[in-house]
Amino acid sequence: MPSPLDLANVHYEHGKALQASAAGTLLGLWRGVDRRSILASWSEMLPEAVAVVTASQLDAATDGSAYMSVALAAQSLDTYGPPVAPQAFAGIAYPLGETAEVFDLSATFMAPAFTALTGIRGGLTLDRAMGGGLNDLMLRTQMQISDAARSAGSVAMATRSKPAGYVRMLNPPSCSRCALLAGKWFRWNAGFLRHPGCDCRHIPSAEAMADDMTTDPFEYFRSLPPPEQDRIFTKAGAEAIRDGSDIYQVVNARRGMSYAGTSADGSKRGQKAAGSFTSAGTTRRGNFRTNTEAGARTKGKRLTPDAIYALNGSDRAAALRDLERYGYILPAGQAPRGSIRGDVEGFGALGRGGEIVGARRAVADARLSGSRSPTSRYTMTEAERRVFDSKLSLDAAKAGRNPFGKGPIQSGQLELAQKNHDRWLASSGQIFTK
Repeated sequence: MPSPLDLANVHYEHGKALQASAAGTLLGLWRGVDRRSILASWSEMLPEAVAVVTASQLDAATDGSAYMSVALAAQSLDTYGPPVAPQAFAGIAYPLGETAEVFDLSATFMAPAFTALTGIRGGLTLDRAMGGGLNDLMLRTQMQISDAARSAGSVAMATRSKPAGYVRMLNPPSCSRCALLAGKWFRWNAGFLRHPGCDCRHIPSAEAMADDMTTDPFEYFRSLPPPEQDRIFTKAGAEAIRDGSDIYQVVNARRGMSYAGTSADGSKRGQKAAGSFTSAGTTRRGNFRTNTEAGARTKGKRLTPDAIYALNGSDRAAALRDLERYGYILPAGQAPRGSIRGDVEGFGALGRGGEIVGARRAVADARLSGSRSPTSRYTMTEAERRVFDSKLSLDAAKAGRNPFGKGPIQSGQLELAQKNHDRWLASSGQIFTK
């Protein structure tokens, strides 16, 4: 039987063929739009466009559920479960942003016309505005077809008598955020984080598969020529990875960046690299603050790789010392599955790879009994934990306690706690990256 990677490639190529066929038809329709009356003209063509996408979604969903069963069988995993109805995944529009709401396909595919009109109002030439509308149309076509396949496959996985999980597989070229997720094992109900245009794949599996550049972030990085490494991971970030820094630490440092210091004229211009810090890993339980001397001493004030190279100039030895000091070069070197999560599923972020006894016991008990305690944070997915924690904060605020710290509740905190809970409840705790 073909390997899981071979099956994933066949499934992916079928999906791309469906997208290309639909895109060709929609391109022809878009070219026929009367530019003197864009909205009315596209409205007339909309039923045909929706019919094309719906048919492609049906085909993609059929293939997605079938692929999941075959891929599970190829790994001797459980394949018993009720059949999936592909038609349930066709004719609907999947969300592109931070929402769990599913929209009508007609409303979603009217958007390219509004994109073109917005461009015209913004001063673009007619050709450029129509080009913007076309790009929007192609993006929505690709996303709606691929998400139909993913959703059908996810349901096929979830309805097995013993649900497995999936490993994220890249389709190079990929962005740095997607690269970090390559090879990571996710529970069957963890959702599939993606941004518009993302064409990563999920492979059903019982464990991580970090064995090539499509499922190992560092191997993907090494496969790129230096100019591409610099473009995707930033110049300083790529240099830090080449110098031995952990790829996860470097990419995550881009989140929560702030700048300090001023230039000679009193502005921050020219001092961004030398004065940049990151909040990544600096929380009380963060990897940098808890596992490095600098993190403990500075209470989490962490320089970015950009700042480290800028401050040390041509002194590479000093830069390497600072990369180690600030928790980028780690004792274990590159860890394909991440330096914080454990290799064993379920002994991850909250259990430090199984080191925390309570977490290890909670997961072991859940596996033995086949059920999870609804109040144990150790056996929750990250999505479930976001909803759970937001509910605890809301309950605290309603009881007159500070939901985000110690002491009595402060002005506006009840409203903020309610807003946070509503947000996570609406998306079932999922984060859809943009």
